[in-house]
Amino acid sequence: MAYTPLATVLQQWQQTPEWRQRQQFLRLLQQWSQLVGAVVAEHSVPLELTSQGVLRVAVANSTWAQHLMFSRSPLMAKIQQTLGIALRDICFSSRHWRPPSPANATDDTLPKVGSLPSLAAAATPQEAFKRWQDQVRRRSRDYPLCPRCQCPTPIKELQRWGVCGLCYTRSA
Repeated sequence: MAYTPLATVLQQWQQTPEWRQRQQFLRLLQQWSQLVGAVVAEHSVPLELTSQGVLRVAVANSTWAQHLMFSRSPLMAKIQQTLGIALRDICFSSRHWRPPSPANATDDTLPKVGSLPSLAAAATPQEAFKRWQDQVRRRSRDYPLCPRCQCPTPIKELQRWGVCGLCYTRSA
């Protein structure tokens, strides 16, 4: 068996129809939102470009499938003109639709809170309650007082009801 350099093998592989079809599909995926617009791109995603020149697209529901069916010819022409991909047909279906998953939160995307004080575990339930009570007092010390019960009250409650939520509930 003769030795064939890897670069030669890759060049030969890139000339195959399967490779070119995959490259075309990747370019289509990258350009999809520019081709169809941001709103349509939110409700559709290309699934496959078959060797017969059929593009399969998943859509959010049957309404989007119908809407895009009416736009099929201009879309095929736009794909041909923009990407040079000759399509025979485009099929729209909601069968394989999967809503976009939210990006996973990373340390970079999470809000920074600052350094939290490290506290030792409370020895008793009473100590834990006391800590919680002190924390609530610190948080509410700048709140205005309820005119009825004189308890610290969030400003939004006073603006909405004129009293704190507890007093409002008791009077209702």
